[in-house]
Amino acid sequence: MKTKYLFTDSKRHYGQWLWGIIIPLLLTLIDWPFRQILTPSNILLVYLLGVFFVAIRFGLWPSILAALVSAAAFAFFFAPPIFSFAIADPENLVGLAVMLLVGAVTSNLAENVRTQTRVAEHRERRAAALYRLSKELAKARLETEIIEIGVRHIHAEFGGRNTFLFPDRNGLVCYPDDPPLAISLLGADLGVAQWVFDNGQMPSTLANATAMYVPLNGSTGTLGVLVLEQVDLSGIFLPEQRQLLDTFVNQIVHTLERANLAEKAKDATLKMQAETLRNSLLSSISHDLRTPLATIVGAASTLETDEERLTKDTRRKLVGAISEEAQRMSELTTKILEMARLEAGEVVLNRQWYAPEEIVGSALRRLDKKLKNRQVNVHMADNLALVHVDAVLLQQVMVNLLDNADKYSPAGLPIDISVGTTPFSLSITVADRGQGIPEGLQQKIFDKFFRIHTESAQSGVGLGLSICRAIVEAHGGDIQVTNRSGGGSMFQLHIPILECPPTIAPEEKD
Repeated sequence: MKTKYLFTDSKRHYGQWLWGIIIPLLLTLIDWPFRQILTPSNILLVYLLGVFFVAIRFGLWPSILAALVSAAAFAFFFAPPIFSFAIADPENLVGLAVMLLVGAVTSNLAENVRTQTRVAEHRERRAAALYRLSKELAKARLETEIIEIGVRHIHAEFGGRNTFLFPDRNGLVCYPDDPPLAISLLGADLGVAQWVFDNGQMPSTLANATAMYVPLNGSTGTLGVLVLEQVDLSGIFLPEQRQLLDTFVNQIVHTLERANLAEKAKDATLKMQAETLRNSLLSSISHDLRTPLATIVGAASTLETDEERLTKDTRRKLVGAISEEAQRMSELTTKILEMARLEAGEVVLNRQWYAPEEIVGSALRRLDKKLKNRQVNVHMADNLALVHVDAVLLQQVMVNLLDNADKYSPAGLPIDISVGTTPFSLSITVADRGQGIPEGLQQKIFDKFFRIHTESAQSGVGLGLSICRAIVEAHGGDIQVTNRSGGGSMFQLHIPILECPPTIAPEEKD
């Protein structure tokens, strides 16, 4: 491949030198018919234009050759005596010398301009390549994306396959689990790559090397090794190309460090949030279990020590208190477990077709004892359609909302339930006559462990509404709360109906 390249390059140079001869001869043919009209000075200017053209088009040395050929042609065909290289008129000698001098100077200037143009074009191409790389890296977030972008751009700019090697848990460099592109290099010497990774520098000598090994040195140390197949040895080691490769590597390394730092920051944030949730959970549980435990311990201790002195009615009250507080602890534990299951994604919706009134009725039956002294007004819209939901989970939403309304509204005031359906959604509203939700907290109350009044007579860990939101969102719906005119809160949930209810075929008559 290298011999072919040199042969092609030589042919190109021979063609440029040939034009240095052809242009003056063509100008001679053009000037010859006008030799009686044009003065020698004008003819020299025509030849000078030819030298300018060769200098601009083909470079310095072809233009020098064109100037020499022009001088010979002028002396032989136009300077008296013609058809002789002798020049009798001193003025023509001076003009010829000036043409050679001006031709040499302008040829040199034209070559400088060509060189500067090539340098500018090369720098523009490098800047464009760096811009494209930086633009894609700025959007990358994952390490696999960064590696894919790096492999593709290095291959496009330098040719040859390449790959990035990173250390495993034991510090041994290895290939990525899934090479990002077909242009990835798979024949790297892992021994050499390991040495480069350990020392953070390229090997000084590497006999019969088919690839170059570049350490990915970052601010925190060596991240890995770039292995680049050496397709063009003469080009890859040019100072400008090597500088461009180093710039590519630095861009990729900085992006990898940014992604690693972002991942560490994300992990730290998750750990901090988990720690905060754990502390909140422990604080809430310790607070909310303290009262029922104290009641249970006190009642059980009284039954144990003073059984003979207690009346039957007193014993019944103590047993009732133990049962009631144990139930409260059971409900608290159940809510914590339900929230954990919902967040872990372990709950799979068991959607079936149900009538909305069945779901609401089941929830009221579960709370029959708790709501026996409170009026519950239920308004069902006419011609309610069947809904495709998980009835058990949706019933739990209703239980939580009704329990919440019972806890935070004065005794004796009613609770209102409204149910309606459209062809596209199910709407359920649970409204009470309590104090309402302060402005600014109407979304906050759905957060885990959040309670408006941390220390209150009403026990609870602050998970009921969080469970409601998780279940409703699992159905693809939403839940929100607003304050009622005249006082109280109104919780509204909307669940979309994504399928048409089944139709029941009429029974055939005998």
